[in-house]
Amino acid sequence: MASQRFPFYQPIIETATGRIAGYEALARTTEPGGKIVSAGDSFTDQLVPILERIEWDRSIRRQTMEQLHLLPPNTFISINISPEWIQHLDTLDALPTLEMVEEAGVDPARVIIEITESEGDLHLLEQLVNRYRELGMQVALDDFGNGYSQLDRIAVLKPDYVKLNIQHLREGAGAGRGVSLVQQLSMIASRLGCKVMCKGVETEDDFFLALSCQALCTQGFLFSPAQQNMLDPESTVEKASELLNYYRDMATELVARNHWRAEKAKGELLGLREVLRTTPSDEELIQFVPSEHFLRFYICDLSGNQVSPNFENSDRGWIINEAPKGSNWSWRPYFFELLGASDLHSRVVFSAPYQDIHSGKQAQTAVMFIDEQRILLADMLDTQKANETLSGFSAMPASWVPGLET
Repeated sequence: MASQRFPFYQPIIETATGRIAGYEALARTTEPGGKIVSAGDSFTDQLVPILERIEWDRSIRRQTMEQLHLLPPNTFISINISPEWIQHLDTLDALPTLEMVEEAGVDPARVIIEITESEGDLHLLEQLVNRYRELGMQVALDDFGNGYSQLDRIAVLKPDYVKLNIQHLREGAGAGRGVSLVQQLSMIASRLGCKVMCKGVETEDDFFLALSCQALCTQGFLFSPAQQNMLDPESTVEKASELLNYYRDMATELVARNHWRAEKAKGELLGLREVLRTTPSDEELIQFVPSEHFLRFYICDLSGNQVSPNFENSDRGWIINEAPKGSNWSWRPYFFELLGASDLHSRVVFSAPYQDIHSGKQAQTAVMFIDEQRILLADMLDTQKANETLSGFSAMPASWVPGLET
């Protein structure tokens, strides 16, 4: 039955060059009608004895190794190994995959071992990974963010690469949250010292999402499905270059619009600052007609203690909310970014975009000095209608404002 399963090779594209950096060996089988389809589900079919499934898996790896003399120069091969199998190894001293690599005469540095998403003994898995590394192989953690592929595996295994499945994460997170989830997982992986790969890249938007995640490599139907033969490494360069140029133009245009938005917001904030300087009481302040961009504003002292109520915008004008008074907001990054600026009295700082927990709307917080003793914090609607994929560029930049003496 093992001969009914065979490897196809899906290219993995290097973002910086557009070239094919490597290929993932994926199991395929032939249906009775002759159609070639994925054989992936058969390896997790609990109706099939596990030792039989292990033999199928080893057959794929063996066939892959036998074809590695065709691997183009300066590329790698990525092969999948399930943590479920390691419980059935007689010893970690003689590993089937290592023996196959030696028999094929392949440079181990050109082999990436992908640890797939399934349950397994993490201690044994760590020992297995260390054995692969001893020979110079690299390790990737597949489907990070799904199932068992969680932070404990990154902490213990210290993979060279983390692979994010864009399609699975989009679907699992639900509408409106998939993009943020993918971006946050990529940030976690990068901060833990892992290189990010994005797979399941089927559309241009998927590719742009991968770029926003700083993915070093991408993989998916947008460039090519798995093929019987390994594609020429240069075959994807032109398409990748066109997409990179388009992405750069979109991001550049968005950044330019954000500078314009920052100037508009600055004018509104300066108007509010002037009112706060000249209005002695909260009761008089509520007569100020708010801009529709303001969700709320409040005032802190230099230590971050909130010394005013929240002034919350509504259809009826400002509503005074005394509850947050006395809170300390000095731990917010935008607060000490303002205090740490060399021109702190002549600067407005904007937070990264976020979803306001009270209104559910996209917002940014602006921070600037009112006078020598008071700091204005204003939560403002983020009205940018950009592609969600580019949300990482939607923050308005810090900007200069007239100093306190003017």
